[in-house]
Amino acid sequence: MDFRINSEKHSTSEKELSLDQALKINGFTSRNGVAVALNNQVIPHGQWQCTQVNDGDNILVITATQGG
Repeated sequence: MDFRINSEKHSTSEKELSLDQALKINGFTSRNGVAVALNNQVIPHGQWQCTQVNDGDNILVITATQGG
């Protein structure tokens, strides 16, 4: 399965993959200050484990940062 996270291509041999698993595999471990959209639809944190990633999906991860 091939999918993109923040425009970067990722591949896995997994046939079924949750959004939560896809994020963890690719180094996103914290949920604090993180928003995720799957194919331009924002997915609430509580639905990451039950939302399936499909071949060709696009995941956008936005991390809040502090600045001044």
